Amino acid sequence: MESAGTTAPSFVLCGDNPLVHQLAVLLLDRFRDATVTAVLPGPDHDWVAPLRVLDRVRVLFAVRPDEATLRAAGIADAYALALLDNGDVENFHAALRAHEMNPRIRLVIRMFNTGLGFRIRTLFADCVVLSISEMAAPSFIAAALGERALTYLRLGERTLYVTESGTESAHPVICGVREGPAGVELVAPGESADRTLVLATREPYSPGRRHRWLGTFRYLMRNSLIRVLLVLLALIVLGCCLLAATGTDWGAAAYETLLDAAGAAGSEPEKKPLFKVLQLSIIFTGLAMTPVVTALVVGGVLRAQLTASARPDPARYENHVVVAGLGNVGMRVVEQLSDLGVRVVGLDHDENARGITLARSLGVPVLIGQATWEDTLHAAGVARARALVLATSSDAVNLEAAMLGQSYREDLRVVLRLSDDDLAERVQRSLRKAVVRSVFQLAAPGFVAALVESRVIATLSVNQTTLLVAELPVQPGSTLAGESVTAADLPGRTRLLAVQRAIGAEPAWQPGPDTVLAPGNRLVAIATRAGLDELSARCAAPSAAHTE
Repeated sequence: MESAGTTAPSFVLCGDNPLVHQLAVLLLDRFRDATVTAVLPGPDHDWVAPLRVLDRVRVLFAVRPDEATLRAAGIADAYALALLDNGDVENFHAALRAHEMNPRIRLVIRMFNTGLGFRIRTLFADCVVLSISEMAAPSFIAAALGERALTYLRLGERTLYVTESGTESAHPVICGVREGPAGVELVAPGESADRTLVLATREPYSPGRRHRWLGTFRYLMRNSLIRVLLVLLALIVLGCCLLAATGTDWGAAAYETLLDAAGAAGSEPEKKPLFKVLQLSIIFTGLAMTPVVTALVVGGVLRAQLTASARPDPARYENHVVVAGLGNVGMRVVEQLSDLGVRVVGLDHDENARGITLARSLGVPVLIGQATWEDTLHAAGVARARALVLATSSDAVNLEAAMLGQSYREDLRVVLRLSDDDLAERVQRSLRKAVVRSVFQLAAPGFVAALVESRVIATLSVNQTTLLVAELPVQPGSTLAGESVTAADLPGRTRLLAVQRAIGAEPAWQPGPDTVLAPGNRLVAIATRAGLDELSARCAAPSAAHTE
């Protein structure tokens, strides 16, 4: 933390959710001399009383953090401000007010629209934009996949995840992660490691070629008209072979067969009786084939028109993940599972839910129905699913659906979201086979790290240790200016993920070793706490580095 040691750090937290209380507790535990001011909409919230019993916490009430409220909260002298309300635009508006009053304040803004957040960061001197749903989704995914992939983190259009060392991956490996004498170390790919850090791009589920051919064959065999057509074609081929057996050469036999099947055969009284019988048989077979072909063509056109917008039937899926509740959290879970190539089925009772459009754009089938209805879960193929993720905003719905889901199959993984931390702990003890997650509890450590660590834009938990993802500008005259990107990889401590040539430009992920860093470039790196301090010093101008 960059605050001066002569003064106690002061933090201001604005919001109307349990995250305000959780951040206050974590900040007071980390800094013995810190003070926290909590700005809440009113005194009727459940977490007002827990906040008031904390030492060094002051509680203010205001409908929104306007200029007068921020001034009363001491924003002019505060080290950091966390804006935790659910409204993206409202949080941005409050950030603008706070920045005008204290241009050096560190801003941590909660936003669902991370695309907007990525852009507005450039308007402030020190700003981090975090999405609670993106921070919580990795834990839901890890539980749904049985901890095969341990931790996930969304970075722009990429997903950074940690998996077991030795696990085959089609995605680029960033580095290995292992426990060293001084804690977690980041090692080069290929070296001995406990975990592997992988950078994934979006890979929607695509069945293999063999499965596509099998599916086509099964469809053809289930169609009675196709079977009739195949029998008629077989009879015509048999007639051609018999014609050739009567002494006619193969070319003439094929020619006669095609004419007869098309109904264009002429009378040939001089031919032998066997030839005449075969000719008549082929003619009548060809006539019988005409309505069959017509029915297939008409039926195919109608079926194409009726199913042009239809999705695959989820009831036939196997080993997929059913996500119930396509709000903020469920939407992120579906998005990241799609990134990893996992087959997903979405479910929501509201046809206008926020994540339905995204799910359909990813090719994910969506069912409209309640997760507590047996017919809805049956239609989603829960009986053959690998996991059921319950991410609706209703604790009651999630609890009932979890119990119903467990009744389908004993080995079905059930992951449910609960908003009350105490309830989540007690339900976890009662439903031992289910995994219970509290969204705000999952997001709290990341928000604390963003509040107190300079340039941190995200966090990744590995083996009870937090790795920091930071964005650092390369200052003129700094140690890294004019050096290759390999100079930013500090052995065991940092690993470069991307280079952004200028503010607003698209980042170049995993740049080549011959890439040269220039002043104004922005580095996105993952690091330990010690590594981040060292990398920050290398990116800073000489005077700034000396001052720090």
